[in-house]
Amino acid sequence: MAPKEKTKGEVSDLKAKLAAVIKHGTLPAQKDGGKGSTGKGQSSTPKDPQLIKRSLFKSILHYMTINVDMSSLFTQMIIASTPTNDIVLKKMLYLYICTYAQQKPDLTLLAVNTLTKDCGDSDPTVRGLALRSLCSLRVPNLIEYLISPLKTALNDRDPYVRRTAVLGVLKVFRLDAQIVEELELETKLKEMFANDSDSQVVANTLTVLQQIVRSPQDLITKPVVYSLLNRLKEFSEWSQCALLEFVSMYRPEDGDETFDIMNVLEDRLQHSNSALVLATIRVFLHLTVAIPDIHQQVLERIKGPLFTMMHNKGPEIAFTVASHLRLLVERAPMLFSQDYKQFYCRYNDSVHVKKLKLSMLTVVADESNAYDIVNELCEYATDPHESIARGSIRAVGTIAMNLRSAEGLVERLLSFLDMQMDHITAETYIVMADILRTLPEHADKCVDALASLMTVEVVKPEARAALVWILGAYGEKLQEAPYILETVGDSFDDEPEQVQLAMLTATLKLFFKRAPECHRLLLSVLEKGANCANQDVHDRSLFYFRLLKKSVQAAEQVVGSGARTTPTFSEQLSSDLKETLFKEFNSLSALYNEPAESFTDDNPVYEQDLYYLDDNGEAAGAGGEGQPQADYADTNLLDLGGDAENGNGAGAGAGGSGAAGGAGNGGGAADLMDLLSLDVAAQPAAAAQPAAPAFKLSAAPAMDAGKFQQLWGSLAAQDSLVVTSANVRAQVPELTNALRARGIMTMASGGQEPMYKFYQYAQQEGGNGAVFLVELIANTNASTLSCTCKSDNADSLKAFCDLLGAALQ
Repeated sequence: MAPKEKTKGEVSDLKAKLAAVIKHGTLPAQKDGGKGSTGKGQSSTPKDPQLIKRSLFKSILHYMTINVDMSSLFTQMIIASTPTNDIVLKKMLYLYICTYAQQKPDLTLLAVNTLTKDCGDSDPTVRGLALRSLCSLRVPNLIEYLISPLKTALNDRDPYVRRTAVLGVLKVFRLDAQIVEELELETKLKEMFANDSDSQVVANTLTVLQQIVRSPQDLITKPVVYSLLNRLKEFSEWSQCALLEFVSMYRPEDGDETFDIMNVLEDRLQHSNSALVLATIRVFLHLTVAIPDIHQQVLERIKGPLFTMMHNKGPEIAFTVASHLRLLVERAPMLFSQDYKQFYCRYNDSVHVKKLKLSMLTVVADESNAYDIVNELCEYATDPHESIARGSIRAVGTIAMNLRSAEGLVERLLSFLDMQMDHITAETYIVMADILRTLPEHADKCVDALASLMTVEVVKPEARAALVWILGAYGEKLQEAPYILETVGDSFDDEPEQVQLAMLTATLKLFFKRAPECHRLLLSVLEKGANCANQDVHDRSLFYFRLLKKSVQAAEQVVGSGARTTPTFSEQLSSDLKETLFKEFNSLSALYNEPAESFTDDNPVYEQDLYYLDDNGEAAGAGGEGQPQADYADTNLLDLGGDAENGNGAGAGAGGSGAAGGAGNGGGAADLMDLLSLDVAAQPAAAAQPAAPAFKLSAAPAMDAGKFQQLWGSLAAQDSLVVTSANVRAQVPELTNALRARGIMTMASGGQEPMYKFYQYAQQEGGNGAVFLVELIANTNASTLSCTCKSDNADSLKAFCDLLGAALQ
């Protein structure tokens, strides 16, 4: 029998049994030759009708759970269940009605009478169940039958019924918001919120009000917050979490009020429920976000509970806590730098927790603890889980790139090559490429580590592409580089796309440095790339060929120039995203490391921004209209710190090490064309146009505090500029890094809300090496960045101011 026919038979059989129960109060007699259910010739004894109905209803619900349509039994279900006082039978009936109410809106009217009658039952459990089912029908035409029972239930003597009625108001609101307004149900809920004696009713009321009132922020007033805090321990743990999230939106009038609220919630930090602890931490952080000194003390206070939960809870809770801890570590790494051992991996940590700990170790590493952390990370390289081993190598490389002045870190990274393990070697090559993009001054060390390399032995595509890039960028330092690339060129057609693309670029780069050894390899690779089925590889091959054919000098400038220094990578989170994640603390955003809008469809309950100014220039904080608003404080919490030391240790300029010109290694343009077998005569000799030297800053200017102070008082050439930005508060923590990427280093910085000062310096690359000094004042109230610039070269000062203004936009 086909499954569809079998389903029809089962539905028909249940319908016949329901009809028999309705008519006779029992099941129809079995047609088995007079034998009973025991099969021994005994007739079956009559059963209790209620038990028969239960059995039938259970069968129907069973088929519903396996996606069998039981809507054709709607009428029989309604008739068979009335009248009855069996609470189990009522629950099953209500579930059935709510499931098929939208499919059978006309027949649902039959059930409304039953539900309305049960809303007046003497048993509060029945009243609550009936009202919940009545509100869950989701049939707009039946709202008129719902209003009277709902208004009565809001005044019911039993708290369970009132809880259900409050949530019913929200269901009605979603069907027809106008009715809620006409019946003034919002006003009734506010009265219950203020006066109801049952804590769960108050919690439900708060949840509903936040979704139906026009301005949820108007609910966050001092009397409301104080009332909730005074009754906090009466609520369930789940409700306490919801109430604390509500309290976190409140903006205290002064510091004393902030301390009063935190003193009330102090004991919640020792609670056994991790969700409640995180909710309390959210309140502490948001209440003190406008008071940097207190905010720093709060971070010191909450470290202990977070470390305890991360180490003593199960893997799921440990991962959740570690995800939130990562947000705080990235926000204030200096506060956690002395606790770096708390982030060491333990034998019983899950893989996901270990990954988070590795990321936090890279953030808290500084000159005082870097070597201890790197030694610990080196131990993880032998972890049996490959992702942890690779992550530890990545972490060592990240620390080396962040701490440019620290000695010996790159050597520790290169020592991983001696372990002769495929996945470790592959990851080391990937990190080496990143190191050379950021710190080209270590090129000799990295190339020496490849001296014994005869072929690209790694299999992972990312590692092969990284090694090919190194050989192309610094192949002039390694004698065997062209021959290693030849082994990759022989298998070019079988390589992944990213290796093919890297091979095309690396071969052309190396050609300009070692043309006689690479011309055949270049011809072979270009030919194979042009015939490749992959469109990107095909297009790049033709682009390089046509570029070479047009002008070898142009090709060398485009492709063969030295590797440019990369101060940061796109994978690093922006300051705006970090701030968004902090505002969404104690939510899934911390776990996904993404803002809520990226994985949710609906807008959050609180759409107003508590931290920034609205279009009218007024603080969009919580509380009533007359409530004072606190200015938003610096997001970095601590002294932004100078990076003069880091700047002095920065990598060499974009020229890198030796992108030697084609004319120097392989002869002039005609010689290169001959090597490529291209027709030089066919190309008209265009007159060389000398390019105007572009204004460029050195990546590693030399300056100390004494010299800065001396020059600031003596330099005569001076200029100023003012940049207006609506988001100065978010820019302040990242100014140091953003300007460093442009070659402008920070000597010192400091200040407090709303004024922050930065003293910076830069030096022109090439030419006369002009020196530039900057005093930058960030005014968060006026939303301005005011700069005073001085230089020992008046002609270059205007170009520097233009560059600085563009960097601050």
